[in-house]
Amino acid sequence: MTHLPGGRRRAVLPTATLATALLLTACGGGSSEATDTSEAAAEESTVSTAFGEVTVPAEPERVITLAESALDVSLAVGVTPVGTTASRGGDTAPAYLGEDAADIPIVATVSEPNLEAILEAQPDVILASAGLAQDQYDALTAIAPTVVPDSSTGGDWQEPLHTYAEALGADDELTAALDDVTARAEAVAEQGSLDGTATVLRWMANGPVLMNAALMPGSLLQTAGASPVEAAQLGDRPHSDPLSLENLAQVDADRLFLAAFGADGTGALEAARSQPAFTQLTAVQEGATSEVDGSVWSSASGPIAADLVMDDIEAAAS
Repeated sequence: MTHLPGGRRRAVLPTATLATALLLTACGGGSSEATDTSEAAAEESTVSTAFGEVTVPAEPERVITLAESALDVSLAVGVTPVGTTASRGGDTAPAYLGEDAADIPIVATVSEPNLEAILEAQPDVILASAGLAQDQYDALTAIAPTVVPDSSTGGDWQEPLHTYAEALGADDELTAALDDVTARAEAVAEQGSLDGTATVLRWMANGPVLMNAALMPGSLLQTAGASPVEAAQLGDRPHSDPLSLENLAQVDADRLFLAAFGADGTGALEAARSQPAFTQLTAVQEGATSEVDGSVWSSASGPIAADLVMDDIEAAAS
């Protein structure tokens, strides 16, 4: 596992200063133009991103991941990043990734990258989250080629993962991993044990929200034979507005997957279990509810997370 060099510290630099310093470094090397251009081209690849075509090293060795899904993809294809983002609401890498991610230096939060730490890590490529703001992209791309998936291409949860894998030169490996996940879901569908409707609820302190069926868990449930409850027209929204207990009947289904998020969400779910609006749900009456990891089911996406979701789906179908 790669670690940041110890004892090196820099003052936090403004974005413009970072970019200028990097440009001066790039131009001051004094190297001749004797490099064989055809050989250089063979050592690079081009990736289509939200900000246009981006040229990256064909096999980057120092990778920064600024999205949980990018970290998931990287580890799944055998690449350990030199820096990553903290999990949503936490200060470490996502717990579901275990020891493989535990020692990776944290160089960003979900909302903001630490430019000093990223610069110090000397990345070959930066894998950022979809929807990255222009000013943050400008700052990051001054440090290294920055790959941002295009979120306007549709709701397929796998598409952004392929963008990351292409930047790592490992799209074949990712495709194989995702095919394995799909095969698991199709095997459940062949059994017919998940026929009927299914709902995924993310339970938070202020109540439950209905997760969009186009997200990874909902998509896998559909492949496994379940039908989503059409309780809301969410479009590209990841979830509905918080539901009151009185409105739970709107998302009633044959099967219910409850993704409690955080300690407050777990407490709110426990409090709801004794309420008539909850106990009268079809899935509750039939004993067809599954409590699942909220950090995986409601905010993660990637082949490792998808395998964990399939573990839960297979358990529910058994």
